[in-house]
Amino acid sequence: MENKKDFEKIEMPILSHLSVLYELTHKLILTFPKHERYALGEKIQNAILASIELSIIANGANKFEKDKVLLQLNAKIELLKVLFRTALNCEIIETQVYLENSKRLQEIGKMTQGWVKYAKNMIQ
Repeated sequence: MENKKDFEKIEMPILSHLSVLYELTHKLILTFPKHERYALGEKIQNAILASIELSIIANGANKFEKDKVLLQLNAKIELLKVLFRTALNCEIIETQVYLENSKRLQEIGKMTQGWVKYAKNMIQ
């Protein structure tokens, strides 16, 4: 356990938040009805993994490409918000679970927006 906490200290904060979201969502999707696990659940997992990938790509991108990648990351986060809301509306997840994940996604969205603003300032 101590190694995990040490790793979290050196990784990007947004990556750490996305990793926690994935871990919690992975467990949550196991509770989905079977047909939703392989439809909506898989879409949610893939969007989180794509967000993790985009954050890593953005971190290594040059200043002229970084903002494009960050806008894609922001779009994935917005998609995740919609997917979790859909899961709530279809009564696949409970309201409390939705609110917790929504709060996490809001925080990740704020981090992404801050990164976008920083990247735009680097270009100017």
